[in-house]
Amino acid sequence: MSAVSARSALMLAYFTYFGVLGVFVPYFGLFLDGRGLDSAEIGLLLAIVMGSRIIGPNIWAALAERTGKPLVIMRTGAFLAILGWCGSFANIGFWPLLIGFTLFSFFWTAILPQLEVSAFHFLNDDTQAYSRVRSFGSVGYIVLVLFGGWLFELFGSEFLPVSALMFLMLLLASLFLLPAVSLNLHTKTVSERFSDVLKNKLLLRFMCAALLIQMSFAPFYGFFTLYSRDLGYSGTETGLFIGVAVVAEIVAFYFAGKIMRNRSYKLLLSICYSLTILRWTLVATVADNAWLLAFSMMLHAGSFAIAHSCAMQFIQQFFPKQLRSKGQAFYAGVIYGGGGAIGAYISGILWQDGAGASNTFLAAAALAFFATLIAISLPKVIPSATTIS
Repeated sequence: MSAVSARSALMLAYFTYFGVLGVFVPYFGLFLDGRGLDSAEIGLLLAIVMGSRIIGPNIWAALAERTGKPLVIMRTGAFLAILGWCGSFANIGFWPLLIGFTLFSFFWTAILPQLEVSAFHFLNDDTQAYSRVRSFGSVGYIVLVLFGGWLFELFGSEFLPVSALMFLMLLLASLFLLPAVSLNLHTKTVSERFSDVLKNKLLLRFMCAALLIQMSFAPFYGFFTLYSRDLGYSGTETGLFIGVAVVAEIVAFYFAGKIMRNRSYKLLLSICYSLTILRWTLVATVADNAWLLAFSMMLHAGSFAIAHSCAMQFIQQFFPKQLRSKGQAFYAGVIYGGGGAIGAYISGILWQDGAGASNTFLAAAALAFFATLIAISLPKVIPSATTIS
């Protein structure tokens, strides 16, 4: 398959993958609230679901490493995630929902780390090309966010199971369009070297900062649609607010390569994390002002898009090529799994069915502040693990 067709297949895969998240992430809290769960139960369910992402990526990465066939892993994960998602159709209480969504989340973790590795493989480690391909994921996300807001007004929160299932099936179909990838790795050598890399102090500082930032995003991902509803915004208005964030993300991803080229890694990441402090402070204090809330959403360009591009650049440059799949899985497990789980659980406790909403976002701003302090301690240029003693 040609480079052009491989790039097109990657664009479609990112579009459908993040399209699923565009339905799932913003409206999941509303869906659980509609099923009668309180904020503590929502936080606990989110925490357990996110917790499955701690071990999931590493298990799937080990299988990809052993087989050298990341595409098979992605397809298997997508198929099994569909089966897990079908549990959302059963409205019979907390535990069936928990089991179904935990299975979905576990199998879902098979996809993105291997998709990222495959993307960099096909794009010859070109960060600018990656950012532009990845931007199609943001397009998929915004399309489904806006569509979801409209569906919520028409059908209520029960629109979620069917609409997400449709895009899950489209995702599985898109993965069959990707060209085969064969990564011939020496498992024993890779495993031994990876354990050595994990002891690196620079990696630990970077991961600690990223963990705090991901924890700070938990109230936004888990409770923002509930917060917006409580402030009197309609489903369509909520979708538009999130849409502003994703448009800013798309623009940022498109230009991320140019923004990051020949610039201090430490400076960029510190700026992104500082913008996150401002963002959560605005959401906590002036969210009743639609214009200021929309402005806070525009900060998503830095607090997520450029910060994510910086993180992917760190993984690609810090880890040797044969360790990148494990590096992606480690990052996804610790940051999205661990950070998401801890943040969701704490947010569920602090939220207090909406009474503690502002304080929860202020706590998120405090987490971003500490992440910024750590980011300032990072080097200007990312070294390779092989060059660090």
